[in-house]
Amino acid sequence: MKHTLLLIYTFLLLAPSLLPAQAVVEFPAKTIDIGTVYEDADSVNCTFEVVNKGDAPLLIQGVHLKCGCVKATYSKDSIMPGMRGYVTATLFPKGYPGRFIKSIYIYTNTIPRKNILRLKAFISESPEKQE
Repeated sequence: MKHTLLLIYTFLLLAPSLLPAQAVVEFPAKTIDIGTVYEDADSVNCTFEVVNKGDAPLLIQGVHLKCGCVKATYSKDSIMPGMRGYVTATLFPKGYPGRFIKSIYIYTNTIPRKNILRLKAFISESPEKQE
């Protein structure tokens, strides 16, 4: 009985070290509200921070958007454990007046693989057009 308990105890102590290293993605802000944007602005940028809370390199494998009104760039290099990367969204407001909410799908080497960020704004006519 003592040998069995000793084996179980030893296994429980060693079990965490047997697990493979894994990246864990965290987004301090999953939604950014950029407020009011004038429709005649060329573009507006905002940056989402990406943090690797795991113990293996984090890779952003791709970004998917369902609209041409937003483009995204992202950290192409591995984000090492404890380090930060970015996803920068660029909004092109021309032709999209009113309340604006778009999802940005981020694919990483984590579980789950798909992460969703949101960009919000209110797109207004330029002040000259409102007079």
